[in-house]
Amino acid sequence: MKKTHSAWRFILAAFWAVLAMAFIGAGSAHAAPPKFCAPTTFSLSGSVADQFWNNVTPNQWAKMLSANWQDNGFHFYGRVRQRGPDAGINTPSDLESEIRKGTPKPEGTPNRWQINLPILSSGGQPLRVIYDYDGSKNAKCSLVTLSY
Repeated sequence: MKKTHSAWRFILAAFWAVLAMAFIGAGSAHAAPPKFCAPTTFSLSGSVADQFWNNVTPNQWAKMLSANWQDNGFHFYGRVRQRGPDAGINTPSDLESEIRKGTPKPEGTPNRWQINLPILSSGGQPLRVIYDYDGSKNAKCSLVTLSY
């Protein structure tokens, strides 16, 4: 009887462990972004798209973004102005061109995605556009940061 009791405790413990892993795994799932979040569809508009970053205001940047993209708080804008020129991204049009060449993949945080640009750091790391997409009905692709 003692062996049977131990076996059942082991089976029950294994069941709870599998169940816990299933819940942990479910919490980290990514809501796959729609096609309008694909790098190949990223586009900017406006007469200042070919201006150097130091001539583009946050308001102009916000108006350039297509209706499906947003930059809440302008953190991304600040990062691209700061880091872009060192990576050869001197204008919003340069950014658009590089994003369109990029490769999207999950970033690691739920609902966070990255587009790896074909620009490498001195250590060989790709420049990444990080954005969120939560999958809700009216969700937009929300630019987060530009980082290696």
